[in-house]
Amino acid sequence: MNNYIIVFKNTHDAIQAEKILKEQGESIMVMPTPTCITKSCGISIRFNEGILSKVENLIKEEKIVTKNIYVKNGQEFKLYR
Repeated sequence: MNNYIIVFKNTHDAIQAEKILKEQGESIMVMPTPTCITKSCGISIRFNEGILSKVENLIKEEKIVTKNIYVKNGQEFKLYR
């Protein structure tokens, strides 16, 4: 199962998303944004493929601004959207 990383425009949005996802009982991990992806917001959220659609829906419903979502393939990150 693939891991996904969601990158945010700013730290406030990352913290808000973390709070909402944890309140929903989702298994996520807050992590530093890999510098090979971007140098904007320093915090990202990693989650597995099984909750991708739920994460996308919650982010959209709560109007949280994201930058991109990446899928981790081995040691590489590929743009998902």
